[in-house]
Amino acid sequence: MRGTIFHQWPVFRNLDRHHLKSFALNQRAFRFNALSLFCAFLAAAITPHFLSSERPKAIPGEEVDRLVITALSHQGVTKPKVVSHIDLTGPFGTLTQWTFVAIQDGGHPIDDFEDHGPILLCLVKAASPDCTQQFYQQVRSEMPWFDTPYHLFAGSVVYANQNKSSPLLFLKVCGAVSGDGDCGIATSLYTYDKGNDRFIRVFLNLTGRNNNQATRFVESGPLQGCVIVDNLTENAPYTYWIEVYRAEDSGQYGRILRYRGRTGYSDGNPLAVADSEMPEILDRFGVWQPGDPLPVPAHLPQGCRILFMRHDEEWCK
Repeated sequence: MRGTIFHQWPVFRNLDRHHLKSFALNQRAFRFNALSLFCAFLAAAITPHFLSSERPKAIPGEEVDRLVITALSHQGVTKPKVVSHIDLTGPFGTLTQWTFVAIQDGGHPIDDFEDHGPILLCLVKAASPDCTQQFYQQVRSEMPWFDTPYHLFAGSVVYANQNKSSPLLFLKVCGAVSGDGDCGIATSLYTYDKGNDRFIRVFLNLTGRNNNQATRFVESGPLQGCVIVDNLTENAPYTYWIEVYRAEDSGQYGRILRYRGRTGYSDGNPLAVADSEMPEILDRFGVWQPGDPLPVPAHLPQGCRILFMRHDEEWCK
């Protein structure tokens, strides 16, 4: 047995050199891998704590409101009252805490028109409110109250695409209401610019309201994300100019359609102008044609049960 083993020793000796070398390399590789795994584990264990300690704590909503009220009180706003508060951080995935806050000035009423002062709409980055948002192109000296926000008609987060993607801040304000019930309505959309951590306005439109004018953000259907505007024509027969706006590559909204509609002013149709014109609008975009089921408005007038076409516009009875 000894001779057999001794006879094979040179072979084992060569193998041992190779194996020893391989073993040494494997040991080094093992140590390197073990060290890498340990570092990865340590980083995984430490990083959440490190990030949580570095990330500023969320400011409670009540504190945000207080900061806004304090800032506006220093600017002469009296009896301030919060009329809207929207946390924008979650819906927009913002890098910093962002909040929309609308404040009603309880003082400075307009005799014979309003019993309170204007509203101020603020975008608040963390603890820094910016209440300088402009909704009117100019404030006319002869009736500044008509071009100053006094009422918040709408304030919400809307979505330009399905599955709650492409969020936008939708705001609609109205100036002081005149004796005949009219007021200047400003409708705007804001998007979040993540690269610069700020909100920018991408749409603004102004109308009155006494002639069934309207500015509508489409929240569902084939035109989701578009804005439909209808304004009364300047001459007879009085119908409506129909305009459709859509976001361009830059994010800013641009007009993609304008035509003179068939809906007549005060023609007795209970549907809103945008709803009565919807078959024509969709037809012009190639997503509806005569014979297809009629588009069902998101908000039907009370008592409206049957939809039908009349004079090339949608009606209900």
